[in-house]
Amino acid sequence: MISKALTLGKFDHIASNTNLLVAAIDFGTTYSGWAISFKHEYKSNPTKVSGKHYYGGRVASLKAPTKILIQPDGRTFDSFGYEAEDKYIELTRKGGHENWYYFSRFKMMLYEKTGLTRNIKLEDETHKQLVAKTVFALAIRYLKDEMLKESQNQLTSEQLKEEDINWVLTVPAIWNDAAKQFMREAAVKVG
Repeated sequence: MISKALTLGKFDHIASNTNLLVAAIDFGTTYSGWAISFKHEYKSNPTKVSGKHYYGGRVASLKAPTKILIQPDGRTFDSFGYEAEDKYIELTRKGGHENWYYFSRFKMMLYEKTGLTRNIKLEDETHKQLVAKTVFALAIRYLKDEMLKESQNQLTSEQLKEEDINWVLTVPAIWNDAAKQFMREAAVKVG
């Protein structure tokens, strides 16, 4: 869990050691997503949680496939989830997909790696390699940015700041400390 306990400044009506909302990113092996719970809503209805709906074909879900498409430069995010899946299929039909990086169900690659280091590389679907921390950071950034956009849409009069958020990032209990630390560092890399 990544957590910040910061003073909320203009949200003086909230206790100074709490946040305006809790944001959870569930970075799953097969599917990933996020959920938020605002403090004021939690007080009146603890089960009120918001998340993004992802659509792929005839499927609607609160999670998207853990798939990411990265542009040929190896640093620029292109798409995630169903959108990454669809775009990669289209690239393969047209040709030219060989230069793109497409990672599918890559989370457990951390668990399967022996001798995990900060610069370890992952292989994409066509066996090209990228630094794993870059792949994870781009995926986490996408989920984070989507969550921030939705959270801001739910606020009408206040501007949401990142310090207003208590962040939670899930990691498998079966992971060793090195894999958990790797995931923490990837999350910190994106703020």
